[in-house]
Amino acid sequence: MMLDLETLGLDPGCVILSLGAVAFDEEGVKETFSRSISLKSCDEAGLEIDAGTLEWWLGQDENVQEQLTGGDELTEVLHEFSEFYSGAEEIWGNSPSFDCEILSAAYDAANAPVPWEFYHERCFRTLKAMPGAVDLEREGDHHDALDDAVHQARRASATLARWSE
Repeated sequence: MMLDLETLGLDPGCVILSLGAVAFDEEGVKETFSRSISLKSCDEAGLEIDAGTLEWWLGQDENVQEQLTGGDELTEVLHEFSEFYSGAEEIWGNSPSFDCEILSAAYDAANAPVPWEFYHERCFRTLKAMPGAVDLEREGDHHDALDDAVHQARRASATLARWSE
C-alpha cells in the first residue's frame, strides 16, 4: 500500500488535509483510496496547523488551495482507511517518517488503532534512490494525495518488477 498525505504541518500531530493511498504489487497499481478531511474535525481531535505550512499552501494555485476547504470527518476517514488497508502486507511512504508517523498521530488523536505494525513500514524515497530504480513520467497533479500516491506506486511497482526479473 502506497500512502501519501497532504498536511498543514511537517510533524506528527499536524492537520491532515487529504489522504491518498493505492494498493500495488509488481504487476501494477490496483485499488485506490482518496479522501479529504475537514479542518474542523482535525481541530476537534487536537491536531495543529503550522503557520509556515499554511502560508505555503496559500501561495499555491487555486486548484491546489481547494484542499483547504470541505472534507469528511477525521474519524470516518481513518475508519474507512483502516478497512481499505486491511490485508495489506506493507505500507510505503515518501518517507514513512513523514506519512506513516503523521497518520499514526492522527489515529492516536482519534483514539483509534493504527492498522499496521511499525515493521510493515517501507520507504519509497530510499527505493527510488537505489541504482536501477525506474523513473516514470509524472501524471496527475503535484500536491494531490491520490495523484502522488499513484505516481509513487507506479514507480515502485516498475522498480520491484525490474528487480524480480
